[in-house]
Amino acid sequence: MVNSSQSKRKFSKYSKAKKQVEAIKGFYNHLTTYLLVNAGLFLLNSNILDFFEKNGENTVKFLDWLHWNIIATPLIWGVGLLFHGLYVFKFKSILLKDLKPKILKDWEEKQIQKFMEEDQMDSEGYR
Repeated sequence: MVNSSQSKRKFSKYSKAKKQVEAIKGFYNHLTTYLLVNAGLFLLNSNILDFFEKNGENTVKFLDWLHWNIIATPLIWGVGLLFHGLYVFKFKSILLKDLKPKILKDWEEKQIQKFMEEDQMDSEGYR
């Protein structure tokens, strides 16, 4: 007969491992999207600039703005991707809930209690 606490620990380990796999998959999906979108931007960079030049938007300010936006998108997004990767691979033992301020944790706990009480009252009302 399997001990109840052993099965709970096994389920907890399984659940934690499954969450980690989901986090890694999420990172790789993010990375794939980043690479595809930014490769497309860089491949189309000259075509996009030529399109606007030929269609009357040939002011230097606009073209400079467009060019810098095509460059800034992968840079800013890359910073976000870097933090995503660091969280998934380096700081995987730190849960986001551990980084929340106490006031937010307290508020979430109050909301959970509130909804549990409402569910309890609803279930008692339907008996």
